Amino acid sequence: MPPYSVEPAAEHAELRAALHELVGRFLADYERAASAHGLTLPQARALGFAACEPLSQRRLAERFGCDPSNISVLVDRLVERELVERRPDPSDGRVKLIAATPAGRELAERCCADREWLTSTLDALGPEQRDALRAALALLEVHTA
Repeated sequence: MPPYSVEPAAEHAELRAALHELVGRFLADYERAASAHGLTLPQARALGFAACEPLSQRRLAERFGCDPSNISVLVDRLVERELVERRPDPSDGRVKLIAATPAGRELAERCCADREWLTSTLDALGPEQRDALRAALALLEVHTA
């Protein structure tokens, strides 16, 4: 039986199978890089988000697609390792922002650099191919909200 042969819209089956394979490779590559640095995949993702910008636990939970209460333990582990810190939100003192420490930012950058499959795949694309990929991803993102 071909992958996703039960897809109700036959014209989607090939795309669904290709996306499934792509996401699987992406996550396996990310998990391998995270594990090499003693992080779980969820810890690496949370650290990556915090390294990009300080964000509330609620916003971090939205990025994960879960309830904020599910993020507390994850953030606690990163705080224990001094990779992130909780700091007051200057616009709302009741809210704590999760921000990467300098050590956390450095580790997030190393995890990113160690993504062998993603790095080699993106490096192999020419400028026009990267533009086409950006456009395709933008099409999917438009329908994600």
